[in-house]
Amino acid sequence: MTYSDSERVPTGVKGLDNLIEGGLLRGKTYLLTGPPGSGKTTLSMQFLIEGAKRGERVAYVSLIHDPHEAVKDIARFDPSVWVYVKSGKLILYDMGKSLWKGSTRAPAWGSVLFRIKELAENGKLSRLVIDPLTAIDFPTDNPAEKRAELANFIRSLEALGTTTILVAELTELDRYTEEHYLTDGVIMLHYFFGDREMIRALQILKMRRTRHGTGMYLIDFSEHGLVVHGLSPFDAGDEGL
Repeated sequence: MTYSDSERVPTGVKGLDNLIEGGLLRGKTYLLTGPPGSGKTTLSMQFLIEGAKRGERVAYVSLIHDPHEAVKDIARFDPSVWVYVKSGKLILYDMGKSLWKGSTRAPAWGSVLFRIKELAENGKLSRLVIDPLTAIDFPTDNPAEKRAELANFIRSLEALGTTTILVAELTELDRYTEEHYLTDGVIMLHYFFGDREMIRALQILKMRRTRHGTGMYLIDFSEHGLVVHGLSPFDAGDEGL
C-alpha cells in the first residue's frame, strides 16, 4: 500500500525523507536512539521546527535538562526557532524540573505518560518529542505491565493524531526493549572514528508500511543542521566529505 503525501509528515532533515517515502506516517510513534552526542536532540528539534513552519502546534518535552538548552543549540542552525517558541507554536515543557524535585529516584512511567498525554490533548499537538524516554523508571520485575502502559500511551497519542518521536539513549546494540517493538519505526544514530576524525551515521532499523533505506548512511552537521547523505559512511573519504 502506498500512502499519499498528506499522510506523510516531513521530518525537516535534509536527505532523511528520501529514505522513508517522503516522511513519517502521520499520527504514529517512532523511536530515535543513539549514543551521547550523535545528534538525537538536533534531529528531533529539526522535526519540530518543520512542523511549526507549517503552522502546526508542536512540543518538546524534556525529562532531564532545561528544554531552553536544546533551543539554544538548534538556534545555531536555525535562529527562527525562537520565533516559534515566543508565538507558542513550539511548546517547551520542562517536566524534569517537577519530576526530579526533591527525589533521587527516576520518575515512574504511569504518572509521566499521563501528564504527557494531557499536554498533547489540551495543546492539540500535531508533533511531539519526548527526550529522553530512558529517564523514566519502571519496575524491571514486571515488563508485561510496562509494555501494556506504553502500548496504551502510544494508542492514546495515535487517537489524537499526534506524530511522536521518543528519544532514547543507546545502551546495548544487541538489546531490544519494548519501545523497539511497539513503535512504528526505529532510527538509530551511530558514530565511530575514521582515519582522522569522528564519522556519524544513520540507520533505519524499522519503518512500518514504508519502503525504507536499509543501509548505513553518512550524516553530518551543516550550517542548517543535521543532513543525511545518500552514501555509506565507509565511502565518505572517497567522496571528499
